[in-house]
Amino acid sequence: MTTVTRLTSRNNPLLKTIRLLASGSRRAPEDLVLAEGIRVLEEVNRSPYTIETIVVSEKFGSNPREQSLLQNLHSRGSRFYQVKAALFESLSCLQTPQGAIALVRVPRVSLPSRKNPAALVLYACGIQDPGNLGTLIRTAAAAGVTLFCTSEKTVSARNPKAVRSSAGTFFHLTPVEHVDFSCFHGYCMNHSIRLYRTDTRDGVPHTESDLKSPCAVLLGNEGSGMNEEHYPGIPAIRIPMAMGIESLNVALAGAVILFEASRQRSG
Repeated sequence: MTTVTRLTSRNNPLLKTIRLLASGSRRAPEDLVLAEGIRVLEEVNRSPYTIETIVVSEKFGSNPREQSLLQNLHSRGSRFYQVKAALFESLSCLQTPQGAIALVRVPRVSLPSRKNPAALVLYACGIQDPGNLGTLIRTAAAAGVTLFCTSEKTVSARNPKAVRSSAGTFFHLTPVEHVDFSCFHGYCMNHSIRLYRTDTRDGVPHTESDLKSPCAVLLGNEGSGMNEEHYPGIPAIRIPMAMGIESLNVALAGAVILFEASRQRSG
């Protein structure tokens, strides 16, 4: 059984690191990701990434699910620390803390070199809300997306709220972050991946678009969109909507299009 060390000082260096990661500080270690909550930690445990440190409240492990998670995490040989409930609450990003936080070593990933004949790629452009981005990651994984990329102006997928909103799927579909569009466009051309930009008004309905062939969907936020001026030459697809409705939430729009792609590919 892994040794559990008890921490009592709010100024402990480890707890300071957790706070830096929680706040998104540039002083936080670059390759560490904060994972909080039972569901997220269960997904971390299933991932190939190294769990460096785990901090739990003194009451964590009081039910069978928590006990099972603790047993699995102990078997990985991670460093374990325990703190009082009040100190844990000062670390937690959740309104109702669940009693467990982990620091996970997640190296930056790059665009893959091999062609994928079943490529389904999502490129998130200028999405600023980490909750929306995390939901998109979760949706993309469920729909069978093979590669998730983000633009330079998109919030980091390592943001703790994005990781939580992904329900831990961040650790299975880790995005290639801050990819310049010209670089992404060139990658798709070299790998025979057709690009589509989403538009609220123009373009072919998503159900009539070829999403079965290798393709990449460019999805922007509701405000700036993906207009022809900024993405010339890239065909537009749209989700037909009732009169008077201007747009959908970006995470919902992504779900509609990606599951249409999944439907076409399963037929």
